[in-house]
Amino acid sequence: MSENYAMVRPSTLPSLLAAEAVSAAAAYPHRVFEAGKTVRLDKDNVLGSVTENTLGWIQADAEADFTEVSSQLAALMYYLKHEYRLEAIDDPRFIPGRVGLVMVGDQSVGIIGEIHPMVLENWGIRVPITAGELCLDFLL
Repeated sequence: MSENYAMVRPSTLPSLLAAEAVSAAAAYPHRVFEAGKTVRLDKDNVLGSVTENTLGWIQADAEADFTEVSSQLAALMYYLKHEYRLEAIDDPRFIPGRVGLVMVGDQSVGIIGEIHPMVLENWGIRVPITAGELCLDFLL
């Protein structure tokens, strides 16, 4: 997609899951990422929303789990020179207890976790998927 044909989207994850849904014939593991614009609601902004540059990634593999995506996040944050912590969160896209909000100081900068089996089923995906999303504007 180019800037000329943009759409408003709150997350990169649906486009990543769509790519995975048509990639089942390729050898696993699959690791896919996307950097693109997303929009989040912001009641303090005069427009009511903020456009952000976001990095999203997924890993599809029989061995994909929260430990793996957490390790990927740790490596990325190390190279970006940011200390972070994970906070528990409920998000229906992810398996309860296997999802974390990425916090830098008191700022939420992303999310990581294992995609919920019902979400995978809706996309016709038959292997476990871990995913992450980070706000690049804050981190770079």
